Amino acid sequence: MHDLYRVRDQAGRTLEIAVASPGPHATPYAEMIADGSSDEGDVLIEVLLEDGVVVAVAWAHVDEGPFTLVGGLTDDEADFVKACTDHWRLQNLLGQPLLAEAEGPLRESLLEAGFTEVTTVRSYHWRPPGTPEHTRPAQFLDWLHDDGPLWDRFSADFDFKPSTTYRPAITEPVPSAVWHLHAHHRPVQDVPGRIDAIVRRGLLTATEPGELVYWLDWQHDGYRYDPRRTDVPGRPPRPGLGTYPNGDYYLHLTDDLRLGTFGHPWEQTLTVWGPALLAAVEPELTELLGEPVRRRT
Repeated sequence: MHDLYRVRDQAGRTLEIAVASPGPHATPYAEMIADGSSDEGDVLIEVLLEDGVVVAVAWAHVDEGPFTLVGGLTDDEADFVKACTDHWRLQNLLGQPLLAEAEGPLRESLLEAGFTEVTTVRSYHWRPPGTPEHTRPAQFLDWLHDDGPLWDRFSADFDFKPSTTYRPAITEPVPSAVWHLHAHHRPVQDVPGRIDAIVRRGLLTATEPGELVYWLDWQHDGYRYDPRRTDVPGRPPRPGLGTYPNGDYYLHLTDDLRLGTFGHPWEQTLTVWGPALLAAVEPELTELLGEPVRRRT
């Protein structure tokens, strides 16, 4: 039996380079990582090393309703399956039973590991007509390796000074406008949701077809996404935590930095820049939040 190693999130995100994942799995490993899952709480990842090389990976999703769902194992060898499932049971702080779908040798290994067969299922795979798309509607960005260069450019061009006390945190570009997030003086329901909807519509108007928008969260992982292929029927939701800065700096911006939004959590302001985006969102944001507290034209 090989030694079983636990992998933290940064190392876990590179495993797809070394491991073939033939499936079938609930979600292929590479797709799961690309969608933003990580070993930070939403997925449990185990690896099998042989002479320092990853030879097998297993993963399970927590918070899948009343179960922890076994997403996949790239090796059906009984000892590996038992070691992974035993480890997941020990880590299962929520007390959720493990659920797996399997057939053939993997099914037998799971039964040997203590699983009980409860039902049989039939899976159907929908293959829509037309040419498959070559890019994902949304892609996870690793803070250390993927979106760091974009943060560097933003910091240099906008003189970004992250601080709980320094205000404003950026040199606002021309043209731009800054709204106070609590400037309204009347009862308004779901201000964060309404702000996000306004910005979402503005980004659709201000960006070009096929252009990607980046959602960044200071010192956390971010995403890039196609605003025309997310948040519509049959598509994944737009990634990220929205526009309203809930405890950290949140940004939407294009790769060329020509337009975007900057939410300051301590000043409680939202900066919008870029002529096209500003024109698209200013009337609605002003109606919701009142007149801008700062403006550069």
